[in-house]
Amino acid sequence: MSVCGLDDCFRAVSCLEFQSLMNNQGHELNERHELILGEVVRGYLNSGQPVGSRKVAEQSTLSLSPASIRNVMAELERLDLLCSPHTSAGRVPTDHGLRYFVDALMVSDSDIEQRMEQMSGQLREADMRQDLLHTVTDELASMTRYAGLVWVHETGMKRIRRIELIAVSSEKVLAVIVADNGEVQNRLLSRPDGLDEATLRAVAVRLNTLLADCDLGEAQRRLRFEMEEDKLHVRRLLEDLKHWASAPTQSQDDMFVSGQRQLLDMPEFGVIDTVRSLLAAFEEKERLLHVMEQVENDEQGVRVFIGSEHAMVDMEQVSMVIARYEGPMNSVGAIGVIGPKRMQYERVLPIVDCTARLVSRILGGKV
Repeated sequence: MSVCGLDDCFRAVSCLEFQSLMNNQGHELNERHELILGEVVRGYLNSGQPVGSRKVAEQSTLSLSPASIRNVMAELERLDLLCSPHTSAGRVPTDHGLRYFVDALMVSDSDIEQRMEQMSGQLREADMRQDLLHTVTDELASMTRYAGLVWVHETGMKRIRRIELIAVSSEKVLAVIVADNGEVQNRLLSRPDGLDEATLRAVAVRLNTLLADCDLGEAQRRLRFEMEEDKLHVRRLLEDLKHWASAPTQSQDDMFVSGQRQLLDMPEFGVIDTVRSLLAAFEEKERLLHVMEQVENDEQGVRVFIGSEHAMVDMEQVSMVIARYEGPMNSVGAIGVIGPKRMQYERVLPIVDCTARLVSRILGGKV
């Protein structure tokens, strides 16, 4: 079985809002438009230079003259898919053009399977989760030649499965709270005066009836109503348990980054404001976290943020490719790559996609 089954499992998100918008406005790209747009985008991604009609005529399978290709390129420019950086120069894709290419025209790299098999072996050798995720960032940077990112998010307990109460002294009761994902937390609660073992067992039965399969918000509401009635006269115990439900664990975030220096040699990062913003983002991480958090609940596939789409100031020449992964307990996170807007999307998207699914399988004990 292949590592990621690219032939039938490539999960790149298909977001064709821009194409739908053009259709609603009476603009629809035909096969000729799409072929020429694809040639211009690929030529620009490979060289970083504007692509002219003569170059497209030499490389495309269409039997069109450079003059005919120029006419199509002019139409694509009117649709804001291409632009001319200089008078009489060739064209480069706009952010809209890159978005159309990624969503509708891109063909994933067919050689990725063999490279992912090699990565799979290296990841399985990692002894601990931290080592695994550090290795992932290094491998992403090595395979894509951009900067690799891994965000780890520990969400803490979400839903209660059962509660056990154990008397530990005349003043304290130990609550053992088991979550639906198997996580266990212990909390010392106040033991009401005169609470005997039989009543404690009755309280435990009542709490399991009351709170089983509740999320923490609902648990707090039910405990509040139970405190108001207080039929078992254990208000202090209920109050302590309600306090726990309001803050059972603190969410923890961490981010690993590798390969930052590779970006500094690229021509797109010759602009001092871009470099300054990029280095600040790597150092402070909050801006990168804001983007990566957007995929936390996204189970559809790889997300691509092109240029201005991520809204990071002075980083309009930067793109990010991110995918969600799942770990044990309430651990989720995101794996991605940050690089120039002139990114090799056909190669990077399947790498990120396969890596995210591979990490999920390793952390879930399925490999």
